[in-house]
Amino acid sequence: MKKITFIILILLLFVISSSCIIDNPSNQNNKENIASSPPVPDMSENSTPKLSYEERMINNMSLDEKIGQLVILGFSEGTTDEELKKLIQVNKVGGFILFRRNYSNFRELYELNSKLKNYNKENKLPLFIAIDEEGGTVSRIPKEGITMPDARIFGQIDDLSLTEKSGRIIGKQLYSAGVNMNFAPVLDILSRNDNTLLKNRSYGNNANKVSSHGLSYIKGINEEGIISVPKHFPGHGHTNTDSHASLPIINIDLDTLNNRELVPFRNAINADIDAMMIGHLSFPKIDESGKPASRSKVFLTDILRNQLGFKGIAISDDLEMAGFVKGKESLEDAVIESFNAGMDIFVICHTKEMQYRVLEALRKGLSKGLISEDRINQTLERIIKVKTKYTLSNEMNLQYDEAFDLFIDSEYRDFINSTRKAFTESTN
Repeated sequence: MKKITFIILILLLFVISSSCIIDNPSNQNNKENIASSPPVPDMSENSTPKLSYEERMINNMSLDEKIGQLVILGFSEGTTDEELKKLIQVNKVGGFILFRRNYSNFRELYELNSKLKNYNKENKLPLFIAIDEEGGTVSRIPKEGITMPDARIFGQIDDLSLTEKSGRIIGKQLYSAGVNMNFAPVLDILSRNDNTLLKNRSYGNNANKVSSHGLSYIKGINEEGIISVPKHFPGHGHTNTDSHASLPIINIDLDTLNNRELVPFRNAINADIDAMMIGHLSFPKIDESGKPASRSKVFLTDILRNQLGFKGIAISDDLEMAGFVKGKESLEDAVIESFNAGMDIFVICHTKEMQYRVLEALRKGLSKGLISEDRINQTLERIIKVKTKYTLSNEMNLQYDEAFDLFIDSEYRDFINSTRKAFTESTN
């Protein structure tokens, strides 16, 4: 009996002590602290963050492959196949810009692009194959196709559906020939009547008109699988100086730039454009250094990236234009400065010697620590995203007969006739 009583007493003491522990405030707070503390990280191999497609590609690229992606090159008439192979297979260039000097008809353009793509088959990334096809004054369409009227005509008609269709037709012709990038449309506002460079190439002198027609053109050409590269950021309209011949100096302030020049570019960026061409244009009241926008951190980073939120590829206008380097300035130093300021791709349209100088400047810039591999990787991520988005490949889009039929579709000439009629009506 005493033994049973002893056991009962032990059990009662256990129950009482347990209830005290549960109700202990300090113990309760400790539970809350444990519950609210972050979980211990899972350090197992499976917990490693997964790399994006772009990161995996970049990690598998050599330095030569990375540097090559930073240029788009033109080549002279008569360039040999061996020279083209060297640019593609040794220097790993990211793309080409074509001119009428490179072909005389559609078959030659088709076969040239087929050859370039074939030479590139062993490389990790497909080529950008670019062209300047604004229509009218600036056109590279082979003779069997149709050339659109100048942007001025579409601005005068002011029918956005016609402008969009003009982009679609240009897109179809380029797509059929194997071109995948178009340096157009012009988003410059013609704010000076003596700007002869852009008199016909601009949609007009009104920021909203230029913006709406530019976006319509971009929509049309994008829908046909062509990458649009609007130009010439931050705006070439308020000058009568041609940046091919010298550096235009545009004396406007930041308020004017924001409320006029940047309107079309801002709206295009808000529409998620993939690339932008940067002009060789100086705005000394905005960047006191007087350097062209193509070498200016103020324009390439502070305004284009940070203020406007541009996430696409910044592409230079042709480096052989006088506006990029002046006097005794070094081309090599200018390229490094431009890249560090925010430029992604350099276009060199004509001279082979200059092209190799730019490639070597970038290689040496990396080896000497003047530019960082992280900065190069930022650019590569943008390039890979765009090339993937448009499913670029080393194959032609269509077999030749099908491509030629698309290139000469009778619908295009009907459109030209209706556009002429609409223009006549708009001027009466």
